[in-house]
Amino acid sequence: MPTRVAIIGAGIAGLGAAYALRPNNVTDANLHVEVFEKSRGYGGRATTRRRHGARYDHGANYFKIDSDRLQALIHDVLPTDELTTIDGEIWTFEADGRIQPGDPGHNQSTKWTYRMGISYLGKLLADAAQPHAIHTQVRIQRIHRLDSGAWRLETTEGASYGPFEAVVLTPPSPQSIDLLEASDLPEAWGPALVEALGHAQYQPQYALMYAFDAPVPRPERKVYALLNLDRAHPIAWLGFEEDKPGHVPEALGSLLVAQMSPAWTKAHYDSDREDVLQEGLRLVTALLGTDLPAPVWTDAQRWRYALPTQAADVEALQQGQAHGVFFAGDGLVGKGRVHQALESGLDTGAALSGWLRSRSSA
Repeated sequence: MPTRVAIIGAGIAGLGAAYALRPNNVTDANLHVEVFEKSRGYGGRATTRRRHGARYDHGANYFKIDSDRLQALIHDVLPTDELTTIDGEIWTFEADGRIQPGDPGHNQSTKWTYRMGISYLGKLLADAAQPHAIHTQVRIQRIHRLDSGAWRLETTEGASYGPFEAVVLTPPSPQSIDLLEASDLPEAWGPALVEALGHAQYQPQYALMYAFDAPVPRPERKVYALLNLDRAHPIAWLGFEEDKPGHVPEALGSLLVAQMSPAWTKAHYDSDREDVLQEGLRLVTALLGTDLPAPVWTDAQRWRYALPTQAADVEALQQGQAHGVFFAGDGLVGKGRVHQALESGLDTGAALSGWLRSRSSA
C-alpha cells in the first residue's frame, strides 16, 4: 500500500511542499501525494490573467531569488526558456504623492518573472513535483481523524478523499482556522493549532488594471513601478506591465496595475465595481500628474487575504506534526513574498519527508 499525503492548496507554498516530496527525493518510493485546490489554477496570488492578447500579473508582481536553494531550483531544475527579468526601477512616493527615486540597493536586486506570466512558476513547480493528482475546484471543508490515526478529507460537496498519513495545510491562516474548527480535533492539541494560526494577520487589497492604446507618461523612462513608502496613500503600488517581456503586445500602449492600500480597499470592498475602477483611475491620474485617456479596457480583482502583516506562531504549529498535520505558506512568514512562500513550502515538505522516514524506520 502506498504512503499517502494530502496537500491542501496549490499556491506556491503547496506546490513547493509537493516538489520537496517528489518521487525521486524521498526514501519511500511508494509515496503518493495529492494536491487539492479550490480554484481552477495553480499559484495562489502568483497568478496571471490573459485578455486581448495581453498577460498581466494581478497579484504578486515578481519574485526574488535570494538563496542557493532557490537559485538551483529556478535556474538548474525548472525550465528557463520563459524566465526573464524586469529591468526598470521602482521609485517611491508618500501620502502627498511626491515621487522620488527609489533605494539604489533595492533597485539592484533582480526582479524575476516569466514571459508567460508569474503563474507559470506554479505550472513549472507542478510539473517538476509530479504529484499523483492535483484536484482543482475542490474545496476541502474539514479533515477527519480516523481510528488508525490517518486522515480523511471531506469537501463542501460531501465527497471524501483518503485515508492520508499526513495533511499539509497551506491556505491563508483564517481559512485554515475555519477548516480546523470544523474538524473536531482532539482538545489536547487541536485548539492550540487554531490559536497559533490566529497570530497571523492579513490585510485585503484591490487590484485595478487599466489598458491604454498609447504609452502612459512616466516620471522617468527607467521607472517600472511606483511604491508607497509611508502606507498613507490610497495607492500602494502602480506598475507598468509593458516592462515585463512578453506581457503586453505592441498594439497596446500601456497596461497599468494599481494595487490599492488596505484602508482604501476596506472602504471600497463592497462598492460597485465600475465606481471602484473610476475612483482608482482618478487616483492614478493624480499620482502620475498627467491627463490620461479613457482606458480601452479595465479589470479588477479583490483579494481578501492579500498581505500578511504578522506571522502565525510557527513553533506552536509544530506540535501538529506528531499527528501528521503540517503547515506552510506566507502566513508563517508574515510577509506576502513569493520566494518566501516557496521557501516555506520546501521547508515543510522536507520536514514531512523526515517525519515519514522516522515512522517507516520505527
